[in-house]
Amino acid sequence: MDSKSYRLREFIRPADGRSLLVDASAGLSLGALPGLEHFVEVIQPVLPLVDGLVASPGQARRLSGRTRADAALLARADWTNALRGPDFVLPPETISHLPLLTPADALDLGASALVLYFLLGHEEHIEAGCLRNTVQLALQGSQVGLPLLVDVQPVGPRVVLRGKAIELGVSYAVEGGADGVAVPWPGRASLEMILKLAAGLPVWIRPTSLAEAEAELAEALSLGAAGLWLDERAFAGPEPAALFDRFRAQVHQPVPAG
Repeated sequence: MDSKSYRLREFIRPADGRSLLVDASAGLSLGALPGLEHFVEVIQPVLPLVDGLVASPGQARRLSGRTRADAALLARADWTNALRGPDFVLPPETISHLPLLTPADALDLGASALVLYFLLGHEEHIEAGCLRNTVQLALQGSQVGLPLLVDVQPVGPRVVLRGKAIELGVSYAVEGGADGVAVPWPGRASLEMILKLAAGLPVWIRPTSLAEAEAELAEALSLGAAGLWLDERAFAGPEPAALFDRFRAQVHQPVPAG
């Protein structure tokens, strides 16, 4: 088993090929996030309940006390203002997308994988930059044995057919050398196509909302998706640990024989 395969097993359970991941890194772009103001105190009870935690470099440095029973660390590799909506205190006039970490940097933080945004629906140079970053980090990651996960974000104003845009982003990620992809829920037909495009690579879905997550996850798992990718919304409620415990049970429910 090579180093990348070994590290993938740190956050994808070998027994069922599934995982529950949570991304707490959006504060890099959005500032303080509801429920995550006291990051370490909130995250500590969650670490045994999820398979992987996506964290910013600063967050990762504050999690040095993790044990082997806790979630694997997945390091956010980049920063962008593209996630800021028109109601943000500083809405973007132009879209920026900057690299933050190399695979070697992520290994120094103790990460099991690097996570990179792929922004869709903006000017061509933004998408071209995402593709270039994907290829470069995939090659560098292969040299040091660190997987690259691509986080597909169809957030630009040019996105018209959302499902098709997500499919395109997945095809770019796969061709660029990604070891797995996270996608917003695209609908059943698009997800079937995405899983074909991924050709066996793990695909996680980001639910439309927490209220719809259970149904969308059930459908995604039935089609062969790897699991659920929650975001900062999961921490905004009164009992995030109970929420993660419930989704962990659903992700890792026994797979029917045959």
